[in-house]
Amino acid sequence: MIDFHTHVLPNIDDGAADVQMATKMIEQELSQGVEEIVFTPHYYGRKRRPEQFLEERQQVFEELKPHIPENVKIYLGSEVHFTGINILDDEELCKLAIEGTRYILVEFPFVEKWSTSLLERLSDFIYDTGYTPIIAHVERYQEVLKNPAIITHLVEMGCLIQVNTRAFINKWEKNFAFALLKHGLVHCIGTDAHDVTDRAPDYEEAKIAVEKAGYGKAWAEIQHNMRAILNGGTFRIPIGGKVKKFMNRYY
Repeated sequence: MIDFHTHVLPNIDDGAADVQMATKMIEQELSQGVEEIVFTPHYYGRKRRPEQFLEERQQVFEELKPHIPENVKIYLGSEVHFTGINILDDEELCKLAIEGTRYILVEFPFVEKWSTSLLERLSDFIYDTGYTPIIAHVERYQEVLKNPAIITHLVEMGCLIQVNTRAFINKWEKNFAFALLKHGLVHCIGTDAHDVTDRAPDYEEAKIAVEKAGYGKAWAEIQHNMRAILNGGTFRIPIGGKVKKFMNRYY
């Protein structure tokens, strides 16, 4: 299985504090059946340009590499904070894509309203570069929870949708996460793991929850999607249905 969103790289963001913790996180992933991991440290763009970030990412990866088991495959990527304040130009954004692919993990503002200009900037990026944004942990954005139809709009625009494994377990999030799954609006899954305790990998538990709910086929299709992405290929993005909200429930 593939973990598409992690903060395992040590000493580069708010994820693993050191090589020892990063190694334990990888061991936890392996024990849960995850054999391929995408490292996606945060990129906020406040203090360093992409070139500086990529240089630092490679440096910490080289420090961790001797501790990575041979039976796990690693891909280097980033989680790019996409706001109206610090948006990079197209060329710089493309440098932050998952290595060997034309896909880039994007984090939107959590609480602030998503302006028309922000969405237009994302649309222009897709049109001008041919790269595909993957919207990280969509279940965490207030804008989405208030208006879930925006997910379908993003997919129609050309984006893919990533949901955290915890969303299928957490009692406050799983109704929304399973509604997305029901309508074919989950394309990638990641643990968003930051440590070995409070935000530890929980891939196996999520897989069990999804299969128990009768979505085993959907889980397998998501694995296929992630495999296609990491192989550097492309696939047609299914539009899916529309999640509806009624009385704080999602259908």
